[in-house]
Amino acid sequence: MFNKLYKWHHRIGLLITIPILGWCLSGLTHPMMAHLFKIKPAKRFLMPQPVTLDSTSISLETALVEHDIKSFSNFRLINYQEQSYYQIIKEGEETSYINTATNTKLENGDALYAIYLARYFLGDQTSPITAVTKLDQFTFEYKFINRLLPAYKVSFDRGDGMDVYVETNSARLGTMNNRTRKTCIAIFSYLHNWSFLKGMPNLKLFLMLAFMAMAFFVAASGLTIYGFLWKTFQKQKPSKSTKNRKWHRRIGLMVSISTLGFAFSGGYHALAKSNAAKVAPLAAPVFASSTVKELPKLRNKLGGRLVKNISMAQIGTDYFFQVAWMEKATETSYFKTTNLEQLGKGEERYAIYLATKYSKLPSDNVLSTTAIQKFEGEYGFINKRLPVMKVQYDTEEQHSVYVETSTGKLAANISAPKRLEALSFLMLHKYHFIDPIGKTIRDIIIVSLILGIILVNILGVVLWLKK
Repeated sequence: MFNKLYKWHHRIGLLITIPILGWCLSGLTHPMMAHLFKIKPAKRFLMPQPVTLDSTSISLETALVEHDIKSFSNFRLINYQEQSYYQIIKEGEETSYINTATNTKLENGDALYAIYLARYFLGDQTSPITAVTKLDQFTFEYKFINRLLPAYKVSFDRGDGMDVYVETNSARLGTMNNRTRKTCIAIFSYLHNWSFLKGMPNLKLFLMLAFMAMAFFVAASGLTIYGFLWKTFQKQKPSKSTKNRKWHRRIGLMVSISTLGFAFSGGYHALAKSNAAKVAPLAAPVFASSTVKELPKLRNKLGGRLVKNISMAQIGTDYFFQVAWMEKATETSYFKTTNLEQLGKGEERYAIYLATKYSKLPSDNVLSTTAIQKFEGEYGFINKRLPVMKVQYDTEEQHSVYVETSTGKLAANISAPKRLEALSFLMLHKYHFIDPIGKTIRDIIIVSLILGIILVNILGVVLWLKK
């Protein structure tokens, strides 16, 4: 039994050397991007300014009619080059920008606003722009992890080849990629996620799971042979220990538990990701231009309170003006478009409406709603969107649905199985349990373990070659 275990430990260890080295080397790109090649935006968020709508402003209904916009999905008020504009969002069409003072349309406004945002976030007002590309789907360099779509890719003529991705409909930064980061993304995509098998998802999943199962076996058998049963094995198979063999055993024992964790959580994550049901976006509401005829009267109803923005929301069959207040960033009010009557608990009711639409769960099963202002717990930074509302359902799988009411988008839909998989990945693959003592220390530990796994594999190959 010992001899067979020993032989299969070496045979399978040799078989998985290349994928293991690929996973380990590409795994190093994440801490490298986080520390050595980190890109620091000049600004992470667009500083909010109070919107300016007074008696001299062109009414939104007039602007829509004069520019022959019969319907729209939503609108916002934005500041561009010290002037105020209605940003008219139309699903599947180009976003329009109409000056609130002059009623003139800003030609190519969405691209110009994207450039403005990109320069603002990057802190570069002088470098030439080489290209502005609208993205309606994720790409090799702008992946799903960035969440925001549609987005603009703004490319700068700089030595670092910088690309800045922004979402104009919410004035947010998606991500920034320079040449070094693009190289790291390519390495991670090819060697960690195996994007070269993108067209063959079933084969990719099968091979990944097979190699991860083998890696788990090699780590477990190595721990058994060289750890728990070392003295028994030495009696069964006495051999002279060389320097390479001693270090292979020592380092292997030190990284065996982490290898088991990496292999298990990686396989679990790959399987869960392949089985994850894709949630289709909700059909964008369609508002007629006449819907906003009461907007000028709303200004009087708001009194002297400073407003961060005004947009539209649909709850059931009713339409509302969604007002985000300036002095209380966490407060949002809803006023019915027909009579400007304020909706009680509007934010909560809109969140439940959106969550129910996305999850298909009955609204009667809602346990609670909670405003989330920061990334923590199960709603981590990977979800990107803030602030959001958490809608908790009383179901067997304990669904937590996170919705962004400012855009009407789904931020996360987390059930008990997904929560378990996420916990496995965060703790066993990304070592977030070390976060309390510092993220830098966490990354140093991860890099040390990865280098240890690489060294154990190389020593194993050297021992085989010598034999």
